[in-house]
Amino acid sequence: MKITVIFLVLTGWLMVCTGCSNETQEVIPVQKVNNLELLQYMADVSSGLNPTSKTSSNSKSERSERQRPPVWVDCIEFTAIVVPATFKPSSGNFDELYMMPEAMFYGGLPLISDSKPGDQDYNGGRWHMNLLKEGVDANKYAMACSEEDLDLDDFESIEMYFECPLLPKR
Repeated sequence: MKITVIFLVLTGWLMVCTGCSNETQEVIPVQKVNNLELLQYMADVSSGLNPTSKTSSNSKSERSERQRPPVWVDCIEFTAIVVPATFKPSSGNFDELYMMPEAMFYGGLPLISDSKPGDQDYNGGRWHMNLLKEGVDANKYAMACSEEDLDLDDFESIEMYFECPLLPKR
């Protein structure tokens, strides 16, 4: 009994001195971001406006990030090419795209798609946009990388349709 008590006291003392840490725990930095500029860019392209004339960004890398946004699909990273829509929104099926206006999904990616090239339900890059509803905690989706990670009731449909072919990220 004495040996057990001494062992427990020494173990507790050792833990206090060295500190308890879980080194395998991933630390995700909290960062406030704003996807409204990307959303505005996609809206401008989808409506046929020239988005480069309306942007305040002079940085080539910032323009490139808007023109080719990264997208999660089934936890596989793709890149997209935002191009003007050549279809009428009332003319068929679309893939769903999800965005949080003031936060990012896992890995700092701004978008999640419900399907990708090769999926039976993929509609060739014809998109309909859904945004996180106001008042929903975006931290809930900090680790999301697929549509299955989302509670679709937390997102609302907006009247934005555009074309955006997905390409595998290399």
